[in-house]
Amino acid sequence: MYRKNVVAEIQFPASRLNDGAGEPFWIDLTQDEARRLLDLLSRRFARDPSSTQPVDTFALE
Repeated sequence: MYRKNVVAEIQFPASRLNDGAGEPFWIDLTQDEARRLLDLLSRRFARDPSSTQPVDTFALE
């Protein structure tokens, strides 16, 4: 779902949500997943920020 000023959407199955410690919830990322997310965000912020761009989607299995 798009919301104003959102640049990335992270999609993940409910099984990836680490809620064992209560709130706040978090998603554990592997080192490879963290690198992929950093690459997506780095490319996103390297673009012209004044242009209208669709939201990037980062999906986890």
